[in-house]
Amino acid sequence: MLVKPLVIAGLLALGGWYYYAPYYTASQMQAAVEARDADRLARHVDFPALREDVRQSLNEVLAQELADFRRDNPFGGLGVAVAGALLKPLVDAVVSPAGIATIMEGYIPEPDGRGMSFTSQGETRIRMGYAGLDRFVVTIESERDPVQQVDLILHRQGNFSWKLASLGLPWAAEVRP
Repeated sequence: MLVKPLVIAGLLALGGWYYYAPYYTASQMQAAVEARDADRLARHVDFPALREDVRQSLNEVLAQELADFRRDNPFGGLGVAVAGALLKPLVDAVVSPAGIATIMEGYIPEPDGRGMSFTSQGETRIRMGYAGLDRFVVTIESERDPVQQVDLILHRQGNFSWKLASLGLPWAAEVRP
């Protein structure tokens, strides 16, 4: 007689945790940033997936800029070679515990002529929610300019674990069709 209510309570608890898990991961990431604990933050990041995502975003931006440059300049091919050499340090600046912490503190990474700089969004607000069964988005947006936002996209790892695996950056969105 007592078994049925216990099974139902267990299933409800399991379902609740299944739903709440990415919110918990996001709060753990924020706590690690506030505590300046890089190791604890790194446990919530899928570095190979994030590195590939940021590399692709930067490739798209650089390809667009180089296409414009090549039309107007006979040395455009040289620009392509230089851009390839710059890509790894740009990705490394963003895809590190320090880079992720800086983004979570309200800064937007922006490629500039010398490397990667981080620009303050000023006062920010955070929105969170599911973007599918296996994707959860934490949006950090500027209160003064909501277009300036960064999306931290967590992907499900197994049934109950979530990790940061991609970023939605404002300058990358400008290039995509």
